[in-house]
Amino acid sequence: MDCEKAAFLTRDSSDTNITLVDIATPPKTIKIAQFLQAPSFVVLLSSFCLLSLHAATFDVLLPHLGQSNTEHAGMGIPCEWLSIVVLVVRGIAGLAIAFAVPHAMQKYGLVKLYRSVSLLFPAIYVVTPLLAVLATSCAALGPVVSICSILIKHTLTNGAMVCVALLVLNTTPDAFSAGTAVGMLQIASLFKAFAVAVSGTSYYFSDDLSVQATNLALWSCLALFGLVGAGLAWFVRERPSVEMDWPSEVLRWEMCFDADAEKMEKGVEEDLESLLGDD
Repeated sequence: MDCEKAAFLTRDSSDTNITLVDIATPPKTIKIAQFLQAPSFVVLLSSFCLLSLHAATFDVLLPHLGQSNTEHAGMGIPCEWLSIVVLVVRGIAGLAIAFAVPHAMQKYGLVKLYRSVSLLFPAIYVVTPLLAVLATSCAALGPVVSICSILIKHTLTNGAMVCVALLVLNTTPDAFSAGTAVGMLQIASLFKAFAVAVSGTSYYFSDDLSVQATNLALWSCLALFGLVGAGLAWFVRERPSVEMDWPSEVLRWEMCFDADAEKMEKGVEEDLESLLGDD
């Protein structure tokens, strides 16, 4: 018999003493193949890969799109100011995430927040060139719109990565397998490499196309990647399910015990609230 089961199940309910159980062999961690067979984890990983793809593509294309004129669907930011703008924007985005993300998760929930953030990316990639073209009449308004767009994009990207990290930790049924799940997020680095390919392709076809057509094609690619990522985000779940995601043999008995205890505690609280309400 399991020593831990025996420690809890063979004692009387009135016995409140604490028993220390020495586990000779630690529980087995979930293997990478089992993670790849869990639908909720695969959907979350795919969504994060698309997020990494269009976020990295935007960063790679920023020197080209940033210094292009607004009438050519660019951002109209001078090249010598672009690095300073990005540095300041990243600092502001970091402060915004530190204060806003915890409050937003507490108010809206983790999954709803991630889905909303993912849906805003394609909107940014569509609205930014449109506003830039409309702001051609005012030379100072175009760069201001572009700087705000860069700020919102970096804030949403870093906020989405925080949500993904928390969601990945929620998909692991035990702390021993969390390292494997976090390590598998590095698959997204392969998609970041595709950003360089998109940039190289744009420079290859730029000789045959006008600057405006090239910029519009790049914005369209970013919007397409963001739209696919937003679609995958709507299938992301906060926690996996037993048997559909994780087979019962990889789950430890202690987890079921903790889940039953939380359910029992919640039921006791509801009974107390009902009794107090009747009184």
